[in-house]
Amino acid sequence: MTRLFEKCGRALTVGMLTAGLCAAPDALAQEQESVSLGVDPALGLDPSLPQSGALPAGQVFRVGEAAGTDWRFDFHGLLIAPLRVGFNSRESAGPGQSTSVLHSPPVVPDDLETFSHTGVVPSPYGQLNFSYGNNLVVATATIVAREISVSAGFFDPPSQLGVNDLFLSVFPDLGSLGRATIYVGAFSNRYGIAGEYDEGRYGTPLIARTNGVGENIQLNLSLGGDFGLLLEHGFQGQTNKAGQATIPAGYNDFADPGVGSSFVHHGHVGVAFRRFATLGGHYMKAWAQDDRATGSQAPDGNIEIIGADLRLNMGRFGHLYGAYSRVDATSSRTVGRIVEVLNTRGGPGLMQNYLGEASGGTGTLDIIGFQYDISIGRLVSYPVPFSGDGPDIYISLFGMAVDVDSTDLSIDPLTQDYAFHGVSKRKYGVEGTYSLLPWLALSARYDQVDPNLEDKRRSFGVLSPRVILRTGWQARDQVVIQYSRWFNGSLTTVRGGYPPREDITIEPDEHMLSISANMWW
Repeated sequence: MTRLFEKCGRALTVGMLTAGLCAAPDALAQEQESVSLGVDPALGLDPSLPQSGALPAGQVFRVGEAAGTDWRFDFHGLLIAPLRVGFNSRESAGPGQSTSVLHSPPVVPDDLETFSHTGVVPSPYGQLNFSYGNNLVVATATIVAREISVSAGFFDPPSQLGVNDLFLSVFPDLGSLGRATIYVGAFSNRYGIAGEYDEGRYGTPLIARTNGVGENIQLNLSLGGDFGLLLEHGFQGQTNKAGQATIPAGYNDFADPGVGSSFVHHGHVGVAFRRFATLGGHYMKAWAQDDRATGSQAPDGNIEIIGADLRLNMGRFGHLYGAYSRVDATSSRTVGRIVEVLNTRGGPGLMQNYLGEASGGTGTLDIIGFQYDISIGRLVSYPVPFSGDGPDIYISLFGMAVDVDSTDLSIDPLTQDYAFHGVSKRKYGVEGTYSLLPWLALSARYDQVDPNLEDKRRSFGVLSPRVILRTGWQARDQVVIQYSRWFNGSLTTVRGGYPPREDITIEPDEHMLSISANMWW
């Protein structure tokens, strides 16, 4: 999914987006339309694309690619600026206190690193992409922020990521053999991408994300006829490490001196049939062998990941994606965020959210997930091409499940069962959007989350109707007004404190209102 099909043009619009794919040329409005539409086959997501989930009704973010032999400058970006207010009640209101309380952000189970994350609460995000180059090489720099300083209640330095990516993209000319792309520099790789153009409804890569500096080589080779061979290799490391005298604090994102210098090596292979189907296999290994983290006794840590995924671009019948991965962590306490599994931060993140602190970072995760998107307008308009310039209904189905096998045999005092070992997690949802006028769309989403299938008291559901305002059928701007209603179980848990940790004593909000300004260019 590194580059959009040339016939789609250089800037996809929301109208094209709600149709799921680009408008089909008349010559392609036949049974084989799925063969020539969609994106070029690839095994991961372009490093320039935002690290965020799909916006309501989906999202298209165009990556600037210099064309021709002349050097040129490109500027692209994405902004999400939401006001979010959670509503709750005070147990015993005192003099001068209201019985109702307001929380911003809402106190709900939606932390990005946890399995309970759904992404229904809009989060601030800004990304500015600056690129310069030609048809052979492009330099890219991105500036990213996850908080808006002018509206922040306090200044949180880790949320201002600043210069997030710096890399070169090199495009060797392979002629009739196929296409090659070489990335060198500092960037993220993402695999297990449920969305057609983005990280999917959950904003969570199903296999893994890598973060570091190094190289990534992608080859898309012709096998003759309709088949292509996809090969990819990457190696990345890090540019710094928290020293032993570093004191974890908010300003340094609670840097962990116990995490060593970490590296990741990964290889991927796939087979593509036209632009219709892509079957991929993935192997990744992240490790640390740093004596400053292990001392003289602790073992070196590693995280191995194997996975497979299938993507079907079925034209008017929609887009279907499914993936499976197995994560095998061994003494991963010292492995940093060079790799992120389900948005966690390396080994310590796996321990906190899945394996347990007593595991030492040893255990396994089996992950499976899917997403299916379809445009009803595109489906029923066949054989007439649908370009998204009229009413449409866009439907998305999605889900994920995780089985945890941990060496942490701690007992949960509330359930008298293992807190981490043998825990199965599941979540699924549906979203529908009706574009009825050029300036108006109505959307609704429902999510069901079961953090522990053996304890339904921790489960919750959330229903989110939305009104989407925009400037035209194919506009790249949105103003989204949303209400969300949580249906919490008796033990639904949210995070509190700084850094945030699960706190069973916190009463989660049940209602949220938000208004968000979104735009991409």
